[in-house]
Amino acid sequence: MESEKSATVTYSPAAVLNLFNNSLSVNETKRIVQLKGIYIQGKGMQYSGYFYDIFRDESTDAAITILVPPLIRNELQPNKTVTVNGFITRRIINSSGSIQIQLTVTDLVGQTQNKYTEDDVRKIQLMQAKAATGYRDVYSWLKEKIITEEPFKIGIVIGKTGIIDNDIKHQLRESIGFYDLSFHRVNLSSEEEILTILDRLSNENYGLVAVSRGGGENLDIFNRFTIAEKAVSLQSLFVTAIGHKDDVTLLQRVADKSFITPSELGQFLNDVYNETVAELENSKARLIESVKLQLTAGYQKQIDNLNEKLKANEELRLKTAKDLELVYKEKMELLNGQLAGEQKLQAERVGILNDQINSYKKQIAQIEGKASVNWTIVVIAVIVGLIIGYLLKGH
Repeated sequence: MESEKSATVTYSPAAVLNLFNNSLSVNETKRIVQLKGIYIQGKGMQYSGYFYDIFRDESTDAAITILVPPLIRNELQPNKTVTVNGFITRRIINSSGSIQIQLTVTDLVGQTQNKYTEDDVRKIQLMQAKAATGYRDVYSWLKEKIITEEPFKIGIVIGKTGIIDNDIKHQLRESIGFYDLSFHRVNLSSEEEILTILDRLSNENYGLVAVSRGGGENLDIFNRFTIAEKAVSLQSLFVTAIGHKDDVTLLQRVADKSFITPSELGQFLNDVYNETVAELENSKARLIESVKLQLTAGYQKQIDNLNEKLKANEELRLKTAKDLELVYKEKMELLNGQLAGEQKLQAERVGILNDQINSYKKQIAQIEGKASVNWTIVVIAVIVGLIIGYLLKGH
């Protein structure tokens, strides 16, 4: 038993496909069923007595292959809603590793006009594709351009004889000086002219392209699939300003933004500009206030630091002055002491000299009292006097 469980079974791709094909069991494959859809003819080649055509949903892009006998096929009309009876079969496609569900038609029940035409289906698919890629935010895009002051061009397509350019300009008011706006006149009843101008504006790198028309009827041109498809493929942002409130055309549905009237488009551009400028002013005011507070705090800190330095310098100065005064006082005391010593020494010397002078005077007096003068002693006395005078003068 264990060896049987652990044994590895090797299949080929075809074997796997047949294994799953045989294992599929649906009650509807065992009886006749009724199928309704839009009939689309295939290539017109017959295989094994059948034509391989297609049934597609009326409201989606889901489809199934049907095998139609020649007699029934002759009665079927392409692109009409058809109801048939048949039985479900499966077909293995080895090249893609898939199992295809098919219906073999046995009889025609009925056929009616389609609920949706082929053009309607294409329009629905186009709107689905636009929804999948996303509607671009025109307001945010304009706002960013205004804030960054990045230049951009707006091209507005209008009728050859239209006067709506004045309506748009009037609503722009003071913001008209900011926008690089240009109007391009074409025949709005001509599909070819509209496609041409859209191509040209896109190639000339217009940031925003608008199609604008005043009120009135005859809006069929804006329901053309080719024009809407061209608008979806534009690199430029695309808006419409078609003056009709009740009838929303295909072109309006696929536009990034649509306006009911041309004046509303002008008002929108003016509002975006004014709101963005106001926000910028408020942001600048807040920024200036923030910078002011930061600078004030920075300056106050610098002032506090300088005050602390001045206080420290003043303390150092006072301490230095006190130290200098103490040193000066000590030096003065030392000098006064030295001077007193010198004066005392000088007084002692003077006293000694005075004693010597008095002694010499006595000796001279004694000599003078003698009858005969000893000139040698006189000369010596004079010399001694000169020496004493010199010494006194030097000190």
